[in-house]
Amino acid sequence: MSDSLGSLPDRPLRQREVTALNHADAFSLVVPVDREDAVEADTREPVVVTEQLILGTDDWVKGLVYDGGWVTVETVAIDDPDEERFDAMRECEVAVSAHER
Repeated sequence: MSDSLGSLPDRPLRQREVTALNHADAFSLVVPVDREDAVEADTREPVVVTEQLILGTDDWVKGLVYDGGWVTVETVAIDDPDEERFDAMRECEVAVSAHER
């Protein structure tokens, strides 16, 4: 995993963490593929988490799945984000959805 991906916590991401990643300089976009209702272990507070993400920079888009750790299931290199990003995101989304845990 690249340095920016290695900084992901070793667990599914909370919705507020996905939002924070969208504001970080490391990624141009962070999109959860799915969301699940969960409960915080410590506080028993309800929380929304995701185990499937699409991450993008100006150079690549990656599809990730949490499977005991974050696993990259697809990487698509892009030269022109304005022209190629959408198709790269769709390709990664298909790969994430098809990944069996």
